[in-house]
Amino acid sequence: MSEDSSFIIVLVLLFSLLPILLPFLSWAIGRWYQGRLMDALVLNEKQNGMMLQNDQHLSTSSSMTTMAAASSTLLHVSICVGPSMGQIFFMWFKSLFGGRLYSYDVVLDYGRREALLRLNQQAKDLGCSSMVNIRIETSTVSFAKNNKNKTSSVEFLAFATGIRQ
Repeated sequence: MSEDSSFIIVLVLLFSLLPILLPFLSWAIGRWYQGRLMDALVLNEKQNGMMLQNDQHLSTSSSMTTMAAASSTLLHVSICVGPSMGQIFFMWFKSLFGGRLYSYDVVLDYGRREALLRLNQQAKDLGCSSMVNIRIETSTVSFAKNNKNKTSSVEFLAFATGIRQ
């Protein structure tokens, strides 16, 4: 009889702790996976050089008078990124009290840097020696048809003019 009651107690504890453990587990796996992605991104940035750290990549067109171009092309890339379910849960919980949502900042930072890295790679693939008028557009992509589901991701559209000299 005591074995049956202890089994029932274990089941009750398991089913009562499961809703609490799942967001923590999702958050931990999401942080681990994002850490791996960020490490790979940093390594890729080191190999390909810092994109916006030289005079050949301009976000304005003010110095176009000094550049001679044989041809130009439109460069554009798009990427969608989003937080894990655990991060969404903890961001919702923190939004009840206010403050900065660091998990969302990590997602946005990764998206911007990855979009710029892909834009730089596309410029290299097309034989462009420089990029001007670099712009990044962001938009929220929601997967819900109604307002009950708050799952969403962020789309980054980066575009620039590639110059071939």
